[in-house]
Amino acid sequence: MKGLAYFLIVLVPALIIGTTVYFTRNWVPTSLPTIVAWTAAWLISMVLVTVLYLGLIHRPNAARNQDSKEAEQNKGEDQQD
Repeated sequence: MKGLAYFLIVLVPALIIGTTVYFTRNWVPTSLPTIVAWTAAWLISMVLVTVLYLGLIHRPNAARNQDSKEAEQNKGEDQQD
């Protein structure tokens, strides 16, 4: 599952930025509309990367703490045996 998440995190911005550059390929690179379009594509890409990361990979501290407590309990039970 993490491999798919990392793949999406790379693919989504690459598609957005690549498509934007493709559609603006005949525009003057230093013109204001080009700079605005490229900046907007970058900004949207970074927001989507953040959302994908938080939704697919990030584990809140509560979940990590719960896993640590379970591991400690299992370790304690193993030592008692």
